[in-house]
Amino acid sequence: MKFKAFAIAALAVLAAFPAGAQKYNLTVAGYSPGGLISTIGVGLDGALNAAYPGSTVTYQTSSGGLANAMLIDQNKVPIAFISDTELALAVAGRPPINRKLGSLRHLFRPFNPASRFQVTHILANKSWADKNGIKSLADIGSKKPAMRVALNRPGNMDGDVSLAVLADVGATQEAIKSWGGQVVRAASREMTSLMLDRRIDVAVLGISYRHPRVREMAKGIELSMLPMTQSTVDKIVGNLGASPCNFKASEYAFLAADTPSVCVGMSVVANASMDDETAYNLTKGVVEQVVKFRKAHRLLEKAVSAKTLAESGQAPFHPGAAKYLREKGLLK
Repeated sequence: MKFKAFAIAALAVLAAFPAGAQKYNLTVAGYSPGGLISTIGVGLDGALNAAYPGSTVTYQTSSGGLANAMLIDQNKVPIAFISDTELALAVAGRPPINRKLGSLRHLFRPFNPASRFQVTHILANKSWADKNGIKSLADIGSKKPAMRVALNRPGNMDGDVSLAVLADVGATQEAIKSWGGQVVRAASREMTSLMLDRRIDVAVLGISYRHPRVREMAKGIELSMLPMTQSTVDKIVGNLGASPCNFKASEYAFLAADTPSVCVGMSVVANASMDDETAYNLTKGVVEQVVKFRKAHRLLEKAVSAKTLAESGQAPFHPGAAKYLREKGLLK
């Protein structure tokens, strides 16, 4: 795995002055350009500038959370966004990293799993599902239909979650091919085009509830949501660091009943070597300027509060962050 490193240092300016006089010029390692994570980067910049006037946060794109974990471990960037599943993998040292990154420390949550910003959808072309008698994920495993299924690109942990969801009912990549089907790896925009062009039958992807891609698919063709069982959810949660969540039948016209799903949250992560004062002040700045932070996106307005920012993640809290959150009564 190749990671493009950027040697950028975090500077705490005028450290001898009171906290209110400090400025922080930081780079945060994010994900691809555009989308929710880069917008959250804008919120982070707004919150820290409001807390410490003159501060700036520069958003650096990367190939994803695993790359970000390596950048933090190597002290190439001061802070990074890393999803729960990627952070759990990095801390445990599972492939493709293959060594435990014990240097990673959680500061705060820019969004939690309950926000459903990344919730697994199993979307099928209804005409294909009806033709093959497919009403649930379990039906795929038992009926073994020839299906063209799209998952996120290799290297993206959302694709790994989707693979695990399918594999739990016996629909491994090899099995799908043996049934006469095809596995396509594509980003959500490509999946949408493929579904609308009827070049795939099923899309399995982690995306926010009522995301524009989902609405676009539903507008163009008749969809069915294939529910997974609670047993499948429990296995994914236990193995990959995700969290259980739910869809209500009333939330989508193409969902027949309430169904469990898998959600993934996000952490802002620093290296354990970050000094306690900086970790304390960064966490304090975002929590105390949470209104400024969530102004960056309408979804943040509904989902983010001081309480959700203080939730734990898949890596240990940085002592400086934990100290502030305990002082505020947000962490026991």
